[in-house]
Amino acid sequence: MNRDEQTVDAYLKSLVLGEVLYEPDGKVPPDFLIDGRIAVESRRLNQHYEEAGRSRGLEEDSIPLRQSFERLLEDFGQPRDDKTWFVFFRIKRPISTWKVLRPLIRVELEQFLQRPFIDTEHVSIEAGFEISIIPSSTVDERVFLLGGNTDLDSGGWVVSEIVRNLSVYVPEKTQKTVSYKSKYPAWWLVFVDYIGYASDKDAAEVRKYFKHSADWDRVVLLSPISGHAYEI
Repeated sequence: MNRDEQTVDAYLKSLVLGEVLYEPDGKVPPDFLIDGRIAVESRRLNQHYEEAGRSRGLEEDSIPLRQSFERLLEDFGQPRDDKTWFVFFRIKRPISTWKVLRPLIRVELEQFLQRPFIDTEHVSIEAGFEISIIPSSTVDERVFLLGGNTDLDSGGWVVSEIVRNLSVYVPEKTQKTVSYKSKYPAWWLVFVDYIGYASDKDAAEVRKYFKHSADWDRVVLLSPISGHAYEI
């Protein structure tokens, strides 16, 4: 089980409806089975974008990109001229692969270090990728430190983002399970909610603007932090 599945497993067991089995039929739906009768599919509810006909969570790009960017900064080693710089990056999809971006960023950083009297600088690597280099008030053991990053595809109103992503993910799950629905009398869909964290203040609005199909007996949003959940 991954971390999200562990969260769902704990939630289902807390309902005390019967024995909870993980992948009762192997690597096919459902993900869980309660009391031999309630099939449960689970999924992360996250912000996404469309690429090549499929939806991708924003973190599928942003997390490895941040890790790769930090490794690149580490390659520059110790401070030069007793100066340390924070480097920030900002993305707006579509962007090139890291294989393309890495040498472009490296050249810009190397050229930056060669310029005299440098202060804060903003550099466009390509249309959807920009870096900002800002002086640190203290000298660190490295010349460049990752200051942070901004994903311009993230954000937005919480409820509208929940509804927008549910509108993609619920049909995806419905299609995935259509061949298995006859095996069990009841089917639930549980989302581990990384957008609104299953906050009660959003529940009424989400229910108002999103109506799931009769294919699911219950659709639940579950917080990955508190374990709190609500049904829509």
